[in-house]
Amino acid sequence: MKKIIAIFSLIILFSCGGKEGKKDEKNAYTKPESTGRINHIMVVVNPDDWKGKLSNAFQELIGDVIPGLPQPEYPLNISTIPHHAFNKMFKNSRNLLVLDIADKEVFRVIKDKYSQPQTIIEFKAPSIDALVKLMETKGAEIVKTFKEEDLKITLKEFRKNRYSKKINTLSHLKVNMVIPDKYRMVMDTLNSFMWLRNHISGGIASGDQNNNIIAYQAPMFDDSKPLIDQIIKNRDSIGKAFIKGNDPETMYMITEAARNPVVKEVMIDGKKAYETRGTWEVFGAFMAGPFLNYSVIDEKNNRVIVLEGFNYAPSVKKRDFMFELEAILKSANIE
Repeated sequence: MKKIIAIFSLIILFSCGGKEGKKDEKNAYTKPESTGRINHIMVVVNPDDWKGKLSNAFQELIGDVIPGLPQPEYPLNISTIPHHAFNKMFKNSRNLLVLDIADKEVFRVIKDKYSQPQTIIEFKAPSIDALVKLMETKGAEIVKTFKEEDLKITLKEFRKNRYSKKINTLSHLKVNMVIPDKYRMVMDTLNSFMWLRNHISGGIASGDQNNNIIAYQAPMFDDSKPLIDQIIKNRDSIGKAFIKGNDPETMYMITEAARNPVVKEVMIDGKKAYETRGTWEVFGAFMAGPFLNYSVIDEKNNRVIVLEGFNYAPSVKKRDFMFELEAILKSANIE
């Protein structure tokens, strides 16, 4: 009886969100809609091959925790399925990684083979050792490829129901972003600061949990001073001025001092930017959570555009909430 229930539950899991293929206006067959969650991949591999070295190499590949989250969380969740069980139900999975022993070494990315949108990465090699070596040399592209595709899919969904009201601060800053209309305006100071919030409900969320987006400009960075100090100073000054606790005089957002933020250089809209991941807290209150900050160098206008997302969702995992904010922030276009 337990086996029957487990099989039935698995069928429901992979059926949710998927649609059968259908014919378009020209009666041409279109592929079914893919199934699966963001940041999740289905690994197609023979169980005997997966044991030991290959599994260890893959776990090491995705084993680095995401910086800036209060609790350890990892970039990807995985499920495995043997090749002989890889049937139609599983072929509609959005993200597939196929590992196999073959005569020749193969590394390729295939798009929309069985469903759409879909990304399939094939890794093949003559032996387990060769497959492990291939993963060590090409493996970083797995995480990057799947993440970039999930970001594209997330933004595509957001564009369907995009925030349409004018945001004065973004207009003044000459910034456009793909913001879903589930966000609501908290503050728009016309030219210096914007704050949008989405109250999270359903799923693992309960209570007053929310995702937030803020935007403002800051002076150009001073190369003679530590970069992280200037980023924190910008954050903390904005928090004290605009993001208040229950007592506005004594409670306000600051960068948590107990954890060092992680900074790396990235590109936003073709411009050099600094991505900062860390945790915030409310001075004088027991509230905290992760933030993702992009400080974009706008040399044309001699300024720094700061785009930030922060989350408040105590006692639950936050990776996917922050992934949503990352997708929104990376959609920025700066005139």
